[in-house]
Amino acid sequence: MNFSRRNFEQIGLIPRSIVRTVQRFIKQVGLNTDLFVLYEFRVSRYIALASFQCFFFLIVCPWIFHWVLNFVLINFLEFSLNKGTFVTPIFLNWPQQERAFSQIQIFSQKLYFETLLESSHRLQTSAPSSIFLEKIYFSYFLKCANFYNKQSLLILTNWITDLTTLVFLVCLLIFSTPQMLILKTFCMEALLSLSETTKCFFLIFFLDLLVGFHSSKSWEIFLQFCMEHFGLPIHQNFIAFFISTFPVLLDTIFKYWIFRYLNKISPSTVATYQAMIE
Repeated sequence: MNFSRRNFEQIGLIPRSIVRTVQRFIKQVGLNTDLFVLYEFRVSRYIALASFQCFFFLIVCPWIFHWVLNFVLINFLEFSLNKGTFVTPIFLNWPQQERAFSQIQIFSQKLYFETLLESSHRLQTSAPSSIFLEKIYFSYFLKCANFYNKQSLLILTNWITDLTTLVFLVCLLIFSTPQMLILKTFCMEALLSLSETTKCFFLIFFLDLLVGFHSSKSWEIFLQFCMEHFGLPIHQNFIAFFISTFPVLLDTIFKYWIFRYLNKISPSTVATYQAMIE
């Protein structure tokens, strides 16, 4: 009878592992426990603390490493650039050149329009007027060159810092294998302790977010951001091809994982998921 009641126990939104930890703590305070329960509580508390420490360690440490490396590298490259020991090209790709030429063309048209609105002596082709216009053009050209030179320097810095941070994160994952196992155990216990409806809700939410009908625009924005971040030319054909193939691959992998592995771990979740999407 107790076994049947335990099978139909109400499961809330809060993971049962956290609820059990709090209950054990209350029992420990009330001195209504034996040494075995006290030892079990300490183990559960250690797993929870180790999981949170590992989680924040994997997030905070790479971010701090990336920020420090980016700060040092930018200052070093700017110092080398000012000293003349390191020279970066003004343009790294043709989209930068197109944007620069478009800005120069707009500036020329704007300057020409402003000269037409001035008095008649500004329209003469005398030497002072030509020298004045040449100074304006030269100043604007230097401003554009300095802007795109710094942009090229920032792109090179992004490549170095991102790749180095990725290697640093991989090293952290390799050397933190015991902590990762504890974190995986805690996450699996917290996930499986959720109700079937809650698990299906998160499953449908993440699936629709990644491979849903409205996810194509998000993938397009993400790809454009990555290409601009690394200074790559934006090809609309490549973006369209990626959006039409990669979400389909993800959808296939998710469905294979659901019916191959999740069906063994939690068959009721798969049944509820099928009922919700029908």
